Amino acid sequence: MLEYIRYTNRIPITQEFVPSEQEQTLYDMVSDYLRRPSLNALPSSQRTLMTLIMRKLLASSTFAIAGALDSLARKLERQLKDDAALREAADDDAASQDEISADYDGFEEEAEEWLEDEDEPELLTEDDIAAISSEIDDLRAFRDLAVSISENAKGRSLLQALDAGFAKAQELQAPRKAIIFTESRRTQDYLVRLLSENGFEDKLVLFNGSNADPQSKAIYNAWLEANKNTDKVTGSRTADMRAALVDYFRNRAEIMIATEAAAEGINLQFCSIVVNYDLPWNPQRIEQRIGRCHRYGQQHDVVVINFLNKNNAADQRVYELLAEKFQLFSGVFGASDEVLGAVESGVEFEKRVVGIYQSCRTAEEIETAFERLQEEMAARIDETMQDTRKKLLENFDAEVHDRLKVNLDEAKEYVNRYERMLWQLAGEPPDWFETLCRRLGLLACQHAGPYARWQKRRCANHPALRARCSPQRLQLVASAQRICDAHPST
Repeated sequence: MLEYIRYTNRIPITQEFVPSEQEQTLYDMVSDYLRRPSLNALPSSQRTLMTLIMRKLLASSTFAIAGALDSLARKLERQLKDDAALREAADDDAASQDEISADYDGFEEEAEEWLEDEDEPELLTEDDIAAISSEIDDLRAFRDLAVSISENAKGRSLLQALDAGFAKAQELQAPRKAIIFTESRRTQDYLVRLLSENGFEDKLVLFNGSNADPQSKAIYNAWLEANKNTDKVTGSRTADMRAALVDYFRNRAEIMIATEAAAEGINLQFCSIVVNYDLPWNPQRIEQRIGRCHRYGQQHDVVVINFLNKNNAADQRVYELLAEKFQLFSGVFGASDEVLGAVESGVEFEKRVVGIYQSCRTAEEIETAFERLQEEMAARIDETMQDTRKKLLENFDAEVHDRLKVNLDEAKEYVNRYERMLWQLAGEPPDWFETLCRRLGLLACQHAGPYARWQKRRCANHPALRARCSPQRLQLVASAQRICDAHPST
């Protein structure tokens, strides 16, 4: 297939970083908090999901986790206030009932029958209140530490990664365009500040679920004005906003900082650098991201930049699994449908990964758990590949085989016909070829015989000849060369 269709490659760049002492302390404290057997801030019905999100925000930036910790603390504070209000309301209800019951004979018997059908609000016990208050204090302490960290090691590494990515793009003669993916809007805001302070202030464009920032609104209004009375304007604000931001990125900006909202539904084939500032654990989501740029129509190889925390053994094993087993970051095709299909929706894979983060504390435990997961994934992938081959062979019946054989025979006849025509060309060079050879001083081309054909092949590779021939003629000469090589004795 590669002989007939030009596919671009994926070139991986891994940017390693080492968290500061404060960042590492914050990570350890929040990780220990998330491992607690019981948490009031996280609903038990969604404990796994919320733990996954908290861990992803923790890995994203201190700004992202600070906001999340503050939200959890405020939630628990509201719970205590609601409990206090319920107690106060219960006291008021009891006082009212006492007054009414004094006048209504038989109130107690009536009340007992009605209370059986009503749910009384459940009040917190003293132990509950003490536990929640303690958890609020912990969350506030974690948040204060996160807020005190103004600079992130991964953010500094992003600047180095962009320099490396743009240098590679220049080497590939690709446009100076990069899309940075993050899973947090707070991290997105941080990256805007970071890059604006380091020479990219007027070269940025944002993309997220709301696109409600002033710059996006201005881009949208300018795009509507420029494209009014054209079929580019659909009338849907969401669709037109996305089109406006993509056009701005194509024509003016160098860097798009995007959340997961940009991972599907847009074509960025003019961009050849994909930066996974936050790396999803779901392989299908990663493939969707890279597929915005590495797609049919892309003219250059695509650079894929990932970040790796050198102090985090679990992060390193997740990256190895995604890179080696799923083959997401390198090669011509990326992850195949069969490989991605082995993880179905990807949710189960994420659950397995978050389970390892939660249960494993030592490097040895992490290594053992990921080895087991990798073996299971390898078995699933092999099984899926074999099933795909089996289905292909089952549907590859005799009729299909016969038709392909006929097509193959016809193709060979066409090849033989054109081979004879090109061989005639090689025997009698056209006037333009001989004239050009004479002007270049390659007079041996006018002679006949095998030696002359050898000279023709030498002429066809001559730099001056290639510079003065049209691509169509060079293709014709190259075809003649191959025939000469196949018949050296003629």
